[in-house]
Amino acid sequence: MSTDAAVPPLTSEQEGWHKAFAHRVMRVAAFEETDLTFGALAGSDTAQRFVLAAMALIGRHFKLSVEQVMALARSIAVAPCRVGDDTGYVIEMPAPRKVAECFFLAIVRHRAGGVGYFTLERTQDGGAMLCGWDAAGSHLNYGERAPLNRDGFVAEVAALRR
Repeated sequence: MSTDAAVPPLTSEQEGWHKAFAHRVMRVAAFEETDLTFGALAGSDTAQRFVLAAMALIGRHFKLSVEQVMALARSIAVAPCRVGDDTGYVIEMPAPRKVAECFFLAIVRHRAGGVGYFTLERTQDGGAMLCGWDAAGSHLNYGERAPLNRDGFVAEVAALRR
């Protein structure tokens, strides 16, 4: 998927899709439908369809047009990653414009079972905060970071897991 898709204008209310995708829909999928989520993210075609399905759910809630849903789905990129000895996926979001919107999120399957869910979120001053979520739905804060690229984000997630 490409992160350079042109998106038809959104209302201020519709801009909530960004947080909903990273903080709710993908998080719930990762923890409650782990095998389905990892299976869907494993291939580029299935990852694209999975992201589109997630955006379709969000689109209904935020009253997005079909064109907006399609363009937003195309603006999200999924890439496999290794986090230490574990496997996972990094999802690159469109550039965050508001506090707590994500630059990236990572879903990591632990070899011993379970899932790690990590986010790199925009701060008030335009910086970044490394965060995560646990299976109980608690938001975790690991501290401020310089804005990172995808590889830097994966390295920070790996450092947390040591």
